[in-house]
Amino acid sequence: MPAIQKGDLVLVSGASGYIATQTVKDLLDAGYPVRGTVRSADKGEFLKDLFKDSAVPFDYVIVKDIAEPGAFDEAVKGVVGVAHTASPFHLKADDPDELIKPAVNGTVGILDSIKKNNPNVKRVVITSSVAAILDDDIPKPHTYEEDHWNEYSVREVKEKGRNATNGDKYRASKTLAEKAFWKWIEDNKPSWDGAAIHPSLVLGPILQPVKSVAELNTSVAGLVNWFTGNHQEAELKAIKEAPFNWVDVRDVSLGHLRALTTPEASGQRFITSNGAVSPIDFVLSFAKHYPDRKTYPNGDAEASRRKEINAAANFYNGAKATKVLGVQYHDLDGSIKDTIDSVIQRLGV
Repeated sequence: MPAIQKGDLVLVSGASGYIATQTVKDLLDAGYPVRGTVRSADKGEFLKDLFKDSAVPFDYVIVKDIAEPGAFDEAVKGVVGVAHTASPFHLKADDPDELIKPAVNGTVGILDSIKKNNPNVKRVVITSSVAAILDDDIPKPHTYEEDHWNEYSVREVKEKGRNATNGDKYRASKTLAEKAFWKWIEDNKPSWDGAAIHPSLVLGPILQPVKSVAELNTSVAGLVNWFTGNHQEAELKAIKEAPFNWVDVRDVSLGHLRALTTPEASGQRFITSNGAVSPIDFVLSFAKHYPDRKTYPNGDAEASRRKEINAAANFYNGAKATKVLGVQYHDLDGSIKDTIDSVIQRLGV
């Protein structure tokens, strides 16, 4: 199936999100005009100002509720490619449907809108997650590839409902939304094709509209919490394995761009991830780049454990994104510095 061509108009849903704003930038820089969906005019105007010097145009439309039937009917008209990034990401849901309904209905809804209003779309790329791949039935450490699905979290939510863990509620939403995406394609056999991007924990500089640390996306907020002293030395000592794999937001956005423009990406899932990471890695990087700050824990005593701790974690193999999409991953130390520098510059932490 042909991919989109330079100059084709691309729709980015949830354009004011962390990954989405970087994706908009990369698309514009590569010569693709962008229409973004946002929930408010304030966010839309922020993005218009951010991209005002772009050589190709950016504009936006307001979609207040992505789960509403027909929410994307106007937004999809005239576009050739779609990057559907809009989906809730937080770990505070009481009712699992707070996450699952907007994730699934938003995905199916944008596809229904394309079917109804735009026969000229060539490719749709969705932002999934390694959360849709992880399986807690498999003992750690384990190497995950793109052929695996997270059935565990879906089962936990079905059986336990509100009593499921917050992590399983989120992971189930990502699994069910992506399954709905591929099933819609199978059932409707559209003229266009699809691809899915699966980031792990995303770090890297912020571009999105935020006015305070409280408004930061979950992954960057977690890093900033370590930097600003919201975690203590004892928490480092208690770590037995790296809790995350990680990836730079610029690698994820490049993955979206290349999945839209690379013919071989048709019908594929792509893990974007660059290895295990623990808070020990965070604080050692802080000490290197911000030695005069005394807000974060001292990781020197734990440095010798870092390799062992990271080796005990699950590993999400991001090699396919490099091979097919040409994604060359940023290094961890530079990514952490770029993240914190951008937060200091924007929010003065």
